[in-house]
Order: sequence, then structure tokens, then C-alpha cells
Amino acid sequence: MRVLIVGGGKVGSYLGGQLTSLGHSVTLAESDSRRARDLAESTEALVIEGDGTSIDILRAADVQRADWLIAVTGQDETNLVACEIGSTLGARHTLARLNDPRNRSTFSALGIQVVAVTDLIGEVIEREVVAAQLERLTLLGGGNISLIEVEVAAGVADRAVRSLRLPGGSLLVTLISDGEVTVPGGDTVIRAGDRVVAVTTLDRESELRDALRGVEG
Repeated sequence: MRVLIVGGGKVGSYLGGQLTSLGHSVTLAESDSRRARDLAESTEALVIEGDGTSIDILRAADVQRADWLIAVTGQDETNLVACEIGSTLGARHTLARLNDPRNRSTFSALGIQVVAVTDLIGEVIEREVVAAQLERLTLLGGGNISLIEVEVAAGVADRAVRSLRLPGGSLLVTLISDGEVTVPGGDTVIRAGDRVVAVTTLDRESELRDALRGVEG
């Protein structure tokens, strides 16, 4: 999967590292020249120095081939514009980091799906762990993208995340194991009974469930 990340700060660099470890093709767009140089030396992602709201920079980053454009700068305005332009230029899906909850309605009005870290943490911690194999936490992007929680079955126990045959367009964002909440990397080993929070397209929820239950398609 091809992922373009706008913003190479702590969130962007960490996300880029996690996605490359899972075998995804990642490009990072960072406007600060010093930070861009540091990223180029410390990450396996392709780093492009430039403003992620620039049409030229987004085209240089092959946004038209991106499965996901994820804007994670500390400025909601930048994230909004990057997603709007990226979608226009051909990115299949866009996702924006929401820094100020007061801006949520603006993103919603423009049809841009957002993720606020505080929302995700709150939902995970406050939810009771139930026995259902698949639970939808919420719908994003006008109902086309789903944030779901899946229980890992014995069929894929003791396997590394990178070895799982996940459906295209799916991202594992959180692993809940023995009460601990972590972000899974490619080498993370999952166990039966663990729960995974993932982003996927609505029509691939069943495929993701099957992949985490060891059911062959």
C-alpha cells in the first residue's frame, strides 16, 4: 500500500516508521529543511522537503498513486488543505489529524475524515472488552471508512503482524493485549484474545475479520 504522510514531526515520523516496518511504501512531506534532512537519515521512508499543501510538492510525492494521504501536522488548517488538494489530485483516501476539537465541524462540512488521538484513547480505555469477534467503533468519511475493533483468534496466534494477509486499504492502529494499549509494528506478535483497532473500508470489514481469525479467502 502507498501512503503519503504530510508532516514529519513526532507523529508523522513515528507513523512513517510503523508503516514502513509493515512493508508499506511511505513518502513523508516535511516543510522544515533541517527536520527533512534528519528524517532522510533516520527513516526508510522517502522524504520530500516542501510544503504539503503545495500542488507541486504533492505531485512530486506521487499523491495521485497514494492509497492514503494522512496529514498529521500540528496545524489543522494545513491538514485540511493538504487533504482537500490531495483528494482532488487523486489520493484514494485521506485522513487528517485533528488538533483542536473546535475545528471538527469544519472538517466534517468538507467531508474530511479526522482522527483525534484523545478520541481514540478515550474510546479504547473506556470501552468494556466484549466477546464479539468484530465491533464497529465508528464510521468515518461519510460512512465509507470504518474504525473497528477485532478480536484475534487462535488461527493466527503467535504470528507477526507483517505475516498477516490484511485486505488492501487496512491499517492496524492499536493493539490491546493483557490490558496494555500499544501501536503494533511489523514485528509485533499477536496472541489469541488480543484485540486490534483498525481502519478499513466498509466493504472490507469481513475480510479483515477473516484475516485476524485465520480464515482463508
